[in-house]
Amino acid sequence: MAVFDFGDAKAFFDSIERVYNRYQQGPAKSTEDLLYVIMGLNHLREWISPDFNPGKNRKWPDPKNIDQKLSKKIYEDDNYTIIRSLCNSTKHARYDIETDTQFGLTMDEWPDLDAVANFDLGPPKGHCVNGKPIDQIIDPVVDLYSEWFSSRPNS
Repeated sequence: MAVFDFGDAKAFFDSIERVYNRYQQGPAKSTEDLLYVIMGLNHLREWISPDFNPGKNRKWPDPKNIDQKLSKKIYEDDNYTIIRSLCNSTKHARYDIETDTQFGLTMDEWPDLDAVANFDLGPPKGHCVNGKPIDQIIDPVVDLYSEWFSSRPNS
């Protein structure tokens, strides 16, 4: 089954990487791009191994294939735990994780006026979670997925 033009998990991951690269380039950081990356990285695990999750008692079933092994490895990663929390906090409009957005770009650094939600602040120049730049949380999770996809035939 395909969602729009995403035929499989690899195509979805490629899209996440493209948007993340766009987010990282330039001085202004799009919050919209960041949310796409966070939500995509959170749900990509389920595209790779649907319905493979810990039970209500938080105990995992034994992984039966490499997809399930990856799913468990990603789920147990500390950075993924933060990504999952950010995704769920956004989904439920519940803010139980410390986030911060930095501002302070000059008008010459603004990509365009549409990128500015608050004209007094300008567009974001960075995002942090628990005092840590968001890239330090996202990069290791992207690396886990990237390593897995590069080891797969036909990826």
